[in-house]
Amino acid sequence: MLDVALVSLIQDMSEKAGVEGTIQYWARVGESLAKRMGKEAYMGWPSFNVALREGRTAFSIEGDVSALTDLAITDVDGDVVGYIYALKVCVFDPTIDRIRYSVGSLPSADRAVAEEYNNSVRNTAVCNFCVIHQRFREEVAKNIVIADQPLDCLQLANRGYTGETKIAEDSLRRISIDPEYVRSLLRNYACVYAILMKGARLRGEEAE
Repeated sequence: MLDVALVSLIQDMSEKAGVEGTIQYWARVGESLAKRMGKEAYMGWPSFNVALREGRTAFSIEGDVSALTDLAITDVDGDVVGYIYALKVCVFDPTIDRIRYSVGSLPSADRAVAEEYNNSVRNTAVCNFCVIHQRFREEVAKNIVIADQPLDCLQLANRGYTGETKIAEDSLRRISIDPEYVRSLLRNYACVYAILMKGARLRGEEAE
């Protein structure tokens, strides 16, 4: 019943507020949730990654998130300033599956919202729920410091329930990660993103 109601909500929002209004609403949902998670501080990346593994950081709320510690992000001096992280299964997958089973498909507004987000914000959405995820991560990153440094979050790649993928090649160039390698990660993960220290002078940016 709740899933059917969600279908109606997405379609109703789109019809009354337009796809732009739906994007703004989902973005506010992500922001609100992030604010409720509170502030966090860590001594360094190892302590943050342990907290993530043990479910003690706001980033853990999305589900099974892994720190890919072999994919360290380094600055121009070779210091580690971030890592790549991967979400095993989208938290909305069970909802999407139930909607498709009970209703037959997601509403047309799902595709319309994703396409508008890709055109007007960034080309990284495979469904309307991506708006919530991506804004949530961006806002959560602002609430966390590692070694007294504030953080940024970059969406890198994701895979939708139909198998559609999105690869943010500009962001990957910035952090010097091969797009094809990240694409291969989508065989096992639904979403891949980077968390890094805000304002770091990255090696990929120096190459430009």
